[in-house]
Amino acid sequence: MTIKNKLYVSFTLVLVITLFIIGIFFYSTYNLSVIHELQNNRYEQIRRVEKIQELNRSFAWLVLDIIVDRKKENIVNERKNKADILFDELWSLKEFVLVNAEEKNEKKKLDSIFEYFSIMQVFIQRDLETLILNNAAELELNIFNGEFKGLSNTTELLIQEEISQLQDKLNQAEQDREDFIKRIKLELIALVFIAFCISFIISTKLITYIKNMLNKLNEAILHLLSNDEHVIKVDIEAGTELSDITNNLNKYLQQKNDIIKSREELLRNISHELKTPITKGKFLIEKIKTSQDKDSIDNINQVFYDIEELTNKLLQREKLNFATLDKSTFKITTLIVESLSKLSIEDEEILNIEIEDEFQINADFYYLTLAVKNLIDNAIKYSDSLPINIITKENSIYIENKAEKLSKNLVYYIQPFTREPNQQNGHGLGLNIVYKILQLHDFSISYSYKDNHNIFQINFSK
Repeated sequence: MTIKNKLYVSFTLVLVITLFIIGIFFYSTYNLSVIHELQNNRYEQIRRVEKIQELNRSFAWLVLDIIVDRKKENIVNERKNKADILFDELWSLKEFVLVNAEEKNEKKKLDSIFEYFSIMQVFIQRDLETLILNNAAELELNIFNGEFKGLSNTTELLIQEEISQLQDKLNQAEQDREDFIKRIKLELIALVFIAFCISFIISTKLITYIKNMLNKLNEAILHLLSNDEHVIKVDIEAGTELSDITNNLNKYLQQKNDIIKSREELLRNISHELKTPITKGKFLIEKIKTSQDKDSIDNINQVFYDIEELTNKLLQREKLNFATLDKSTFKITTLIVESLSKLSIEDEEILNIEIEDEFQINADFYYLTLAVKNLIDNAIKYSDSLPINIITKENSIYIENKAEKLSKNLVYYIQPFTREPNQQNGHGLGLNIVYKILQLHDFSISYSYKDNHNIFQINFSK
C-alpha cells in the first residue's frame, strides 16, 4: 500500500470517529431537548394540579362561609357566584390536565378527582341552596358541612398524591438528565482519546515506515557510489512512492549509462572514421611535396570537407542528447520550403512536390527542419534517377527516390555510422540524427519499398 493510500485510510478512520463524535453530540442535544421539554410539561402539570388543590380548598371555605352567613342574602349570593366562577375555571383546567397525563393510572386518578368535584358542584349548587332556602336547622347544616368536608378531604388526599407522584417524576427526570450528561461526557472523552491514540499510532507508524525506507534508499545509493554500480539495489515494497522514486532514479542512471556507452562507442567510431581521411591526407601531402598536382590539392580539400561535415554531424547528434524543444505551430509547406532552403538546390527539376493535404504541425521548427532536410538530402544523394518525390497526405510526409531496396531493416540504419556495404559516400549519421529528432517529438518514421522506389514516411500523429 502506498503512503498516500495509508494516509487516506488513517484520515478516513479519524474522520469516521469525528463524525461519530458529532453524531453523539447531536444525539445528546436532541435527548437533552426532549428531557427538558418533558421536565417543563411535568412542571406545568404540577402547577395545574396545585391550582386544582387551591380550588378544592376554596370550595371548602365558600361552603363554610355560606353556612355561617346564611342569614345574609347578599353574602350568600356573592359566595355562590364566586363558586360558579371557580367551577368554570376548574372545568377549563380539566382538558389540559387530562391531556398531559403520562400514564393510565395517573389519568384514572385525575378522572376520580374531577368526579369528586362534580359531586361538590351538585352539593353547592343544589343541596346547599335547598338547605338555605328552606332555612334548615343547625344540625342539618352541620351534617351537610361534615359530608362536604369529608368529600373535600378525600379530594385533597388524591390531589396531594398526584402532586407527590409528579414531583417524584420531575426529580427522577432531573436525575436521568444528570446521569445522561455524565455518560455522554465520558463517552466523548473516551472517543477523543481513542481518536488521538489512533492518530498518534498511525502517524508514528507512517513516520517510522518512511524513515526506514529512506534509510534503505540512502544505504543503497551509498553502496552504488562506493561500488561504481549503475542500478540502485534496494528492497522497497513495490507500488509505493519510494519504489517509484527508486525506479525513476534507476531509469535516469540507465539513461546516463546508455549515454556514456553511446559516447564510448561514438569515440571508437570517430577514431575509425577519421583514420581514412587523415591517412589519405598524409598520402596526398607527401605527393604534393614531389609535384604540384592540382587534383591532389582538390582531394585534400575534399578530405577536410569530409572531416568538417563529420564534425558538424557529430555535434548535431551530441546536442540532441540534451536538446530542449521550442515548440510552435506551422504548416507542412513551411517545413518543406525551409528544409529545401538549407540544401541550396539550384535545379528545382530534381524535385517533384505534391501537397495532397495541407496540415498543421506542433513541433520544434529548427530540429524538424533538420530531420526533413537530411531525408531529402539522402534521397537526392542516393537516387539512381531524378526527380525525387515529396508528398504530403494524411498528416504524413513521404520522401521517395528511385533506387535499389535497402539490404537491411530500418532499425539497422538508424544506428550511428551504418550504411550500405557498397556505399562509399557519407558517414552513416544522417538517419540516426533524423530518428533522434523524431523520437524527441514522439513522431515516427517508417520505410517501405514499392515500384522500385525507397519510401521514407514521417508520421506527425502522436
